[in-house]
Amino acid sequence: MNTQVRHITNFIHQWAPPGIKMSYDNVGLLLGDPASPVSRILVCLDVTEDIVDEALEKKCELIVSHHPLIFKEISSINPTDEQGRIIYKMIRNNIALISAHTNLDAALDGVSFVLANNLGLDDLQFLDKTYNISRRISLTTDYEDTEAVLKLLNYHSAEEAHFHEVDGRKGGQKQFEAIIDKHNVLPLRKALEKEGLLKKGSFQEMEMATPTNNFGMGVLGYYPDNGIAMDEFLHLVCRALDVPSLRYSGKAERIKKVAVCGGAGIFLKQAAVKAGADAFVTADIKYHEFFTEKPNFLLVDAGHYESEFPVVEAVRKELSEAFEHLSVNATKQVSNPMKIYVTEFDNKNI
Repeated sequence: MNTQVRHITNFIHQWAPPGIKMSYDNVGLLLGDPASPVSRILVCLDVTEDIVDEALEKKCELIVSHHPLIFKEISSINPTDEQGRIIYKMIRNNIALISAHTNLDAALDGVSFVLANNLGLDDLQFLDKTYNISRRISLTTDYEDTEAVLKLLNYHSAEEAHFHEVDGRKGGQKQFEAIIDKHNVLPLRKALEKEGLLKKGSFQEMEMATPTNNFGMGVLGYYPDNGIAMDEFLHLVCRALDVPSLRYSGKAERIKKVAVCGGAGIFLKQAAVKAGADAFVTADIKYHEFFTEKPNFLLVDAGHYESEFPVVEAVRKELSEAFEHLSVNATKQVSNPMKIYVTEFDNKNI
């Protein structure tokens, strides 16, 4: 099978559609030719010079990263600065780059789901479901093959697809209705147009107040029975994420319901409180944000890199299972720019 960069891009976009990314973000195929062949892939969190060198050593034609290498507009590409050196080297060696950032944060089984699984939580669900991306679509057509139309709607991930005869219309017209996420609307329209099913005024798209169940931010999960003690929970987080220390505030005697958000997720603190979480694990918490107004609530900063890095293995596994003939590796490099120094104190002198 001749696998190309575009095949990998399409697979990732089915999992984490670019249409659900934050407005400031830059995702998708950032470098490379979509038609270039791929036999080896390297998956990473950040794209650094060491990781590009690792890709070269492993003869990878494609890097899949979580954090975009090209985030803001760039005015030049040359090897006089770090970003320029990386891009220059990748282009010269024909290495493509696909990034899935906030779209993977918001996807089902994305960054926060992976974090929650690593912490051993059960009954996972989105913490924040305010992604208003659901659309109700309506198609009126005289096309006779109703099964073909329904199949086309289902192929584009439409839900609750159905049809009925239009009263008072000649020619046996039917009206099809379905619920679909907004990023699937345009591909559906193109497919309907290709099949000759679109006529002027026959296709309508309407916003829905009901949030989607397919995308959201953060995850809420549970420990069985009466949960675990606070110290046991903090130790569990350290072990799960391989960190020697954590920053935290507040306290809770027992931890049963836990909210998590990989990376910078402090904006979800109130959502965690409202959901009745006993603890909230995220990263990049500022000093004043550590103050918790709610009693029996534990707020944990596990580190940005540490809380997101588990998704690298998850992406590697998904790509390996979908493309069994390819060699897919998780990076061996630690790209975390922050280091932790742990010293020993003499308690008598403190």
